[in-house]
Amino acid sequence: MKAVIMAGGEGSRLRPLTCDTPKPMTRLCGRPVLAYILDLLARHGFDEAAVTLRYLPDAVTNWLEEGVWHTKNREVKLHFIEEDRPLGTAGGVKHAADWYDDSFLVISGDALTDFDLSAAMKFHKEKRAAATLLVKQVKDPREYGLVNYDEENRITGFLEKPGWSQASTNTANTGIYILDPSVLTLIPEGKSYDFGKQLFPLMLQKGLPLFAFPCDGYWCDIGDLDTYLSCQQDILMGKVSCTLPRQEEDGIYCSGNMPEGNYQLVPPVYIGESVTIGSGAVVGPGSVLDDRCSVGKGASIKSSVMLPGSYAGDRSSLCGALLGPAASVKRAGSMFEASAAGAGSVVGERATVMPGVRIWPGKQVEDGLVLRENLKFGSLHIELFDDEGIAGETGVEVTPEFCARLGVAIGSLVPSGRVAVSYSADQGSKCLCQALISGILSTGAGVLDFGMGFEAELRYLTGFYEAQLGIFLSGGLKTRIAVLEKNGLPLTRGLERDLESKMQRGEFKRCSWEDIQSASVLQGGQITYQKELMSQAPEGLSGLSAGIKSACRQAGEVLKQTLKQLGCGQGGLQFHIGNSGRTAAVFGEEVGYVWPEKVLALCCLDAFEQGMDVALPSDAPRVINYLAQRYDRQVLRYLDCPVEGCDQEARELAGKQPWVRDGLMMTVRLLNLMKRRGCSLAELLKELPSFAVSSRSVVCRGNPGEVMRSLSEAERGHRLSSEEGILLPVGDGQVLVRPSSRGKSLRLQAEAESYETANELCGGLERLLFLHMKQTKERG
Repeated sequence: MKAVIMAGGEGSRLRPLTCDTPKPMTRLCGRPVLAYILDLLARHGFDEAAVTLRYLPDAVTNWLEEGVWHTKNREVKLHFIEEDRPLGTAGGVKHAADWYDDSFLVISGDALTDFDLSAAMKFHKEKRAAATLLVKQVKDPREYGLVNYDEENRITGFLEKPGWSQASTNTANTGIYILDPSVLTLIPEGKSYDFGKQLFPLMLQKGLPLFAFPCDGYWCDIGDLDTYLSCQQDILMGKVSCTLPRQEEDGIYCSGNMPEGNYQLVPPVYIGESVTIGSGAVVGPGSVLDDRCSVGKGASIKSSVMLPGSYAGDRSSLCGALLGPAASVKRAGSMFEASAAGAGSVVGERATVMPGVRIWPGKQVEDGLVLRENLKFGSLHIELFDDEGIAGETGVEVTPEFCARLGVAIGSLVPSGRVAVSYSADQGSKCLCQALISGILSTGAGVLDFGMGFEAELRYLTGFYEAQLGIFLSGGLKTRIAVLEKNGLPLTRGLERDLESKMQRGEFKRCSWEDIQSASVLQGGQITYQKELMSQAPEGLSGLSAGIKSACRQAGEVLKQTLKQLGCGQGGLQFHIGNSGRTAAVFGEEVGYVWPEKVLALCCLDAFEQGMDVALPSDAPRVINYLAQRYDRQVLRYLDCPVEGCDQEARELAGKQPWVRDGLMMTVRLLNLMKRRGCSLAELLKELPSFAVSSRSVVCRGNPGEVMRSLSEAERGHRLSSEEGILLPVGDGQVLVRPSSRGKSLRLQAEAESYETANELCGGLERLLFLHMKQTKERG
């Protein structure tokens, strides 16, 4: 049997470890990752493998210079295929395996696994599959391409690295495939082509036999330093079936002679060749001391990895850290969780490297220094976004320093573009906004400063002035930072990930002092916005009257001025504008309280009557779809955090319909509809089907993707095509279930004929969810 090993990975997220080492050659318990892959192939009867190379190829070919991998019972003949230009995953495999004449395995050279490849190959041949994808359930599906398949294991769809709100399953594509040679004809010659993004969707579209093979074994995609450290602990704890050197004692593995001296080893521990350990030192549990490492007297090495030739001095401390080849920590120096020192770097005497900080190869930390920022690239893991955008306690979590750094990251996303910025009516927001603007300008990006305002206004101005991004800061005890893309729409998942990555890794764009621009202070922004409000009622509103109440004083004043200019009197219906200005409700003696969902539905009814389709947020009431059908129109839905491109058509239309997400505009449009029709609000409401919406949030105890999959299978729900969440038919209504942005809770939104019924549906499903989460936990 034949295989292709993809070993050209650069491993940028593993830096500084991979600065001078290709990812497949990074060492796990004294051996390169590639060695474990070759052992696995030999164990399952593979006798020939092509190895694709690109980044630092000599490191692989020099290590395997014989071109053969020897094990006790089998040899694997190797062919090295070097790419002179990037060909992508599929393009690289075509380049390597074009001469194969039977089904073959494709496996990544930088993942650790003990999957039953023999069983997978048997399954592939029994199904007569064109391609078989080995899949596995994972804890966090957001970092993987996800696979949906039916009861016959035939693949029905893919979803690439979604947010929690779109993660309707937790079954991940492991990047291990079995392919029929005929599949290679679908891959363009000499061009970059990807399995997950291009080839497999094409095969699905053509109806080719594409199957999933669920695996129960161990699999770890060594994508970052956390997984690099944790998978070595998994090896030591026996979670993965692989070859280890002899055990001196239970849980203590040694590939050479045990070091002499009076020290303590706390299993599990790996000790390489020619290692020295000083008197009184404590090593373990979960630590790896590779070849030629030296540990000083009284040192403490816990859950850490020391690579060949590294040194930890007397009374030094490593806790969950990585010390690269020939790197040193001097006497009484400390490194904490997820910190990493690159090859040849030096941490000075009594110096401290704080959690998550990376030190680039050859760099030196001065004696006594507390290193809180990376010497070259940042790496602190920051999960920026929750359901409110970026939020935190003012002056504690959201500080001027944080905002300046965030501004640099934002500016780095659009180095030659413009960012629209505004803030709420408090001094704290103004201060934080100034820090944010400074960070953006430091990258050479432009800033459109609209000063004090409200969020709905900023969303409109972002689109009107064609800014690439929009930022609104609202303050108080807790500061919320809304980051918007063009036209004031929610960020895509791709942009969220890019922004988080830049904050985590410190990969910021800098510009020279003469290229830093001044912020453009646009005092006419409110006038521009008011003109748009006026345009919602082109014939004016004379003869009508309305009152305005607003949680945001500035939004209320803008709307009052606009209505006055349109000739609308005071009194009558009372419109209630939400704090951000994005929603509007109305109260009248004849109609009572009309919730924002019904105001939106009436405005959509107006659009449908005028022959327009409408683009709505994904959680807008489903009853609006029914209204659209009545007028032979269509509702498109854009998502809160979409996978790139999946809601593009809806976003393009939404950019032309700012009123959908603006309570002030909806107020004017509704009054205009009443005047044009010559009817009351009560008469308009009679044209809507009876409906009400109830929402609540439920704490998610477990893996959101697994809970969503279990719920969907058990309750016959269906994932909304290209949308977020699962829609469950419950009783006389329906409930939309969506994980929150961070996956810590599930959002329930019930829709039924009355509020009481919708509320009951939410409560019933909440109880059902607790049952599913309990059962999922028990199975786990």
